[in-house]
Amino acid sequence: MRNICYNGIYYNEQEPVLKAANKSYRYGDGFFETMKIWKGKILLASYHKKRIAKSMARLKFLLPAGMDTDTLFTQITALCAQNNCLEAARVRLSFSNGEGSLFDSNNQLHYLIEAWPLDERINRPNENGLTTGLFAAIKKSCDEFAAIKSASALIYSVAARYCMEHNWDDCILLNQENHVCESSIANIFWIKENRIFTPPLTEGCVEGVMRAYLIDTIGTVREIPCLQKDLQEADEVFLTNAIRGISTVKTFGNRNYSNTIVTELFREYIQPLY
Repeated sequence: MRNICYNGIYYNEQEPVLKAANKSYRYGDGFFETMKIWKGKILLASYHKKRIAKSMARLKFLLPAGMDTDTLFTQITALCAQNNCLEAARVRLSFSNGEGSLFDSNNQLHYLIEAWPLDERINRPNENGLTTGLFAAIKKSCDEFAAIKSASALIYSVAARYCMEHNWDDCILLNQENHVCESSIANIFWIKENRIFTPPLTEGCVEGVMRAYLIDTIGTVREIPCLQKDLQEADEVFLTNAIRGISTVKTFGNRNYSNTIVTELFREYIQPLY
């Protein structure tokens, strides 16, 4: 049986800890962070800290008195140790903006940490590649809040169901301008004539930590809007998130891609993290 950590107190995961008045549950008034633990350390910890700080500032959230991200990260590794997954784990750190109705002022921030063992095979490149298609029923906005991993994630939940209905591994989302934005669980990159591209944050994509790491580390990634035809004409396409690192896309609709450069990127920039 696994444990969770709610507001700094450890509970059995079967124990109820959230109240019905929780604003994240009621209104999606919160955000979350997905992290990967490897050999007892939080990968890309500095990027996660930066994103948490930016999300807090945008939403005007304040950590409880005496609490900081270092303390949170210590509790994360402690929970992983309790759950016997300190070697390899997926962690979800969720924040909710208090309890009550929309206009209630009880906005004391709550946080919940969950941790699950992670199969080490996830560190290997996905040589077979992902099958993907287009999900266009809901469009993402392009405002400053679109970059947050919001608890209000209806678009991603509906998109994931759409993927399962079509037997895809993932699906590509559009923004309000009908530009390619991201996938249901990842940021998107494409390669054309040996140049690497990704949509800028102004296109409404989540500000992924792996995305930021690759942009900083590779140094030559161009951030430009992406049309569907750009994916259709691309040589290679890959997705990124904190858990899988880089995932090769094999198909988008009827378009098939190679993976030569993506495989090299994985070896050069992802494998050294482990």
